[in-house]
Amino acid sequence: MFARRKTFILLLLVFVSSVSLIIANFYTIRITSSVRAYIKGESEFSKSQKDAFLYLLNYIQTGDEHFYRSFTEEIAVPKGDNLAGVALLNNGPVNKVKEGFLMGRNNPEDFDKMIWLYKDFNGVSFIQIAIKVWEEAEPLIDEADSIAASAKLHIQEGTFTTAEKLAFSNRINVITGELSKKERIFSTVLDDTARNTDKYLFWLNVICIVLILGNLVGYAVIMINRLSASAKEQQKYNLELVNVNKELDTFVYSASHDLRSPIASLKGLVDLSLTEDEQSTRIHYLRLMNGIIEKLDIFIKEILDFFKNKRTAVDNETVSLEKLTGEAVALVEFITGAHTIDIVKNLEVDTIQSDELRLKIILNNLISNAVKYSDSNKKNKFIRITSRYDGACCIIAVEDNGVGIKEEYFESIFNMFFVTPKSKKGTGLGLYIVKETVEKLGGKITVTSKVNTGSTFTVSLPLQTAGNNEVQHRKGNYAKASSK
Repeated sequence: MFARRKTFILLLLVFVSSVSLIIANFYTIRITSSVRAYIKGESEFSKSQKDAFLYLLNYIQTGDEHFYRSFTEEIAVPKGDNLAGVALLNNGPVNKVKEGFLMGRNNPEDFDKMIWLYKDFNGVSFIQIAIKVWEEAEPLIDEADSIAASAKLHIQEGTFTTAEKLAFSNRINVITGELSKKERIFSTVLDDTARNTDKYLFWLNVICIVLILGNLVGYAVIMINRLSASAKEQQKYNLELVNVNKELDTFVYSASHDLRSPIASLKGLVDLSLTEDEQSTRIHYLRLMNGIIEKLDIFIKEILDFFKNKRTAVDNETVSLEKLTGEAVALVEFITGAHTIDIVKNLEVDTIQSDELRLKIILNNLISNAVKYSDSNKKNKFIRITSRYDGACCIIAVEDNGVGIKEEYFESIFNMFFVTPKSKKGTGLGLYIVKETVEKLGGKITVTSKVNTGSTFTVSLPLQTAGNNEVQHRKGNYAKASSK
């Protein structure tokens, strides 16, 4: 779950970084394009202003109307820019702004970008500096226009003296110098803005690309680790499959042998019964056949338990150990010799969270084994079933004072189809199934035993839930349950 969340976060970061990069590039390009449109407009402003003042000076000196008309045409460019500036500063209508930009010989394709840059970034320092220069240039253009109007009036009236011409010319030159300074400031500010924007865009691109590459590398590492873990898991499954196949081969071979042998014995006994006239002998044969059938029944039941454990998913439910042990004790009541055994339950832990079906398999096999391998030479035969809580585990033990097991067989008794050399009661599947079932529940089983003294099989099962569902204790001794 954590790996999936980490992968999702990395992919989300890649997506966010990519979107951020696209948005940043879009706005940066738009800002740069808008700034350069203003720079181009300033270039037209500067050229037209200088040409206009040159025509005005020639007009003052010569009185030629051609120079005045040329002045009027050229001065319209800075006046148009001033008109657009006033409209923008006063939040005037867009068509008025565009009219001014058009008079200022700006490209109509740049109008929307220029308006957008002013409206969205008028609080930024470079725009504020440009606006201030723009505002300071307006009265100078108006003054030059006023000088031109006065000069025209003097020329038309014929009252234009040499001194006045010199004064007007000097003032035009002063205005030209002041406007040139402001144009340089305006141009420098916008040039610096364009350069800084390009620089910021470069570093933003670097950061976003590093983030994208870093996250993609992280994602690749996670995917490689997943593939590696998946390969290891696949190898594990393959090994388990090989082991299962080997186990299945062994099971099929041994099971077919163990089934055919008693069937052959039954067939022989049936043949003998058909040829036997003596009633007592026939009854003897029937009893022998009944014993073989009982053994076959146990064997088939163990096979069913084996496949239930292998094929059924582990469940997690509230299970009563008292109930299950009671049912297991009831199942052994009719086994030969069971009525002579004192079966005692001493359960300190009753309800646990586990798999009821598998706990039945464990308890049924351990208790029936304890009955089958009881010591007929002892008078006080007993089986004691206990449960207790040990930290993170529930301990279930089945103790008896039966015939016991040699220490050399402690490991082998849990192998498939293993029976001790002198045993004729077991099929060799019971304890193997118990061990497999315990391990399926995540637990372990151990045995302690001494020949002619008895055996104790101890099952340790992990608690599978927490809080109130973890374990419910039931202290005290339960009444003896004796099979009859």
